[in-house]
Amino acid sequence: MSLPSPGPEHQGPPYSEAELVQRMESLTTGLEEIAERYSEHIALGWEDPEVFGAGHFVFTPWNSHMYRFAIEERYADTDWEDPDRVPTSWTWVSELRVRGISGDLPWMAISGGEVAPGDYAELLQEAEIWAKGTSALLAREQALDPDEITFRGREAEGPGRTLQT
Repeated sequence: MSLPSPGPEHQGPPYSEAELVQRMESLTTGLEEIAERYSEHIALGWEDPEVFGAGHFVFTPWNSHMYRFAIEERYADTDWEDPDRVPTSWTWVSELRVRGISGDLPWMAISGGEVAPGDYAELLQEAEIWAKGTSALLAREQALDPDEITFRGREAEGPGRTLQT
């Protein structure tokens, strides 16, 4: 399946293939750095969006399948199966699962956008905001988890103990 080319408003100035490759590599490196910073709670996966339905890069919490941040590469004049493909832009979406009337859990987009190659730093900023917020949320959930208190046994007792220590 070939994805449509980005609209002219998202292509920016014409870039050489070398410039597109450099931006793709910079984006990948930046995403890996974000994954490392928030590795206690967040994982970065590389996926095939046609098979798994998310994106080429997908941030997900380690212990939850209820939300994700997906980035999909967009190509001009080629598709995902071309081994020499180079993205000309990226789309991103922040999603969460919402229980439907029938009890299913479809993904619902909360926010998203498209980023031109010259603006890949904006995409890294969006990914960082998502990873930081999700990591903080998971840390709070973990601090309130009664299993954490139970499993730590006697060390969980004593003066000065709060739900976060």
